[in-house]
Amino acid sequence: MAESSFRPEVRRVLPAVIAMRFAINVAMRMTYTFLPAFGRGAGLSVESMSTVLSARELTALTAPLAGKASDRLGPLTIMSYGGLVAGAGLLIATLGAPGLIVGMLIFGFGRTAHQVALSSWIGNVVAYERRGRATGLIELTWGGAALIGLPMAGLLIDGVAWWAPFGLMGFLALVSALRVLAREPTRARGTNHEARKPHMTKTAVAALATNGAMTGAAQFLFLGHGLWLEDTYGLDTAEIGLAIVAVGAVEVIATLGSSRLTDRLGKRRSMFGGALLMTSALMVLAAYSTPPLWLGLLILVTAFLGFEYGIVSALPLISELDPGARAAMVGRAISISTVIRALVTLLATAIYVSQGFATLMMVASGIGIIAVLLAAFFMVEPA
Repeated sequence: MAESSFRPEVRRVLPAVIAMRFAINVAMRMTYTFLPAFGRGAGLSVESMSTVLSARELTALTAPLAGKASDRLGPLTIMSYGGLVAGAGLLIATLGAPGLIVGMLIFGFGRTAHQVALSSWIGNVVAYERRGRATGLIELTWGGAALIGLPMAGLLIDGVAWWAPFGLMGFLALVSALRVLAREPTRARGTNHEARKPHMTKTAVAALATNGAMTGAAQFLFLGHGLWLEDTYGLDTAEIGLAIVAVGAVEVIATLGSSRLTDRLGKRRSMFGGALLMTSALMVLAAYSTPPLWLGLLILVTAFLGFEYGIVSALPLISELDPGARAAMVGRAISISTVIRALVTLLATAIYVSQGFATLMMVASGIGIIAVLLAAFFMVEPA
């Protein structure tokens, strides 16, 4: 949706919201793509880095609390506070191994509050039939993180120091969060709504299960692709960052497609299509884990494209499962995905080290098949 189609009070904060989301998404993605480089720089092993990231994922178990706070105080307020906490965590992460460990945990808490409140905010200001387009506009920052942020992070790691990307993204998150707070309408703060638990209907359970399975399958690839590119093709940090440009470009295309197609085709059908495309690519990588570099990148791009399209379609659907407890429902969805991501983060590195990338992709494919079956036979579009 074009920015001009938002209400004036929404347009005033939208640029800062997008900048804050971009900084947080770059920080999330770079720790997966450059996991070996950050580990070497901070003096941590790959296994230790995986444990840190798993602990960071577990911070999202606070998502239900963030949802209640968002329903009560207003999503824009909680979104801003989340950005401030996330930015502070990234700056702390620049302080060596102890700082990286503590900073990632703080970042995780802030990112969780930000993510829950953002989905709730979109649900509040955009009608359901147009919400896919609005979500797609803001979620362009996920593909943009790969297209712009990751190459920049790779160059900073090689040219400055391993901690430089954390400092830059932390500064951007803090500045944009303060900007949102400054432009937030006063009446939007302290709304004092009565928060309640979301109703877990069969439709809600199926939607959250599909979202969790799709996230789990993708997490194996997120954790393994940086190691795979380094070990299989001998790419250094900057080359990996530049290689991911192709992934970012396709993800931007996928998000643009989602913003135009999701509302037209329906959120459930779009989730099914995204899960099917992602799972197909994972199965190819499981069967053929050492293709030529150009083909490996193409398959990788296809997997990320399917995940991006499916997950962007899931966000507006989940936010409509219980409009009376919108943020609480989003928080519950994030909590479920969090437990799955944390488990996968621990398992993925162990599987990669002991069994290799092909086995890692076999496990990911199995979980992806579960997501496809759930979307095809159990999910229902909210009325």
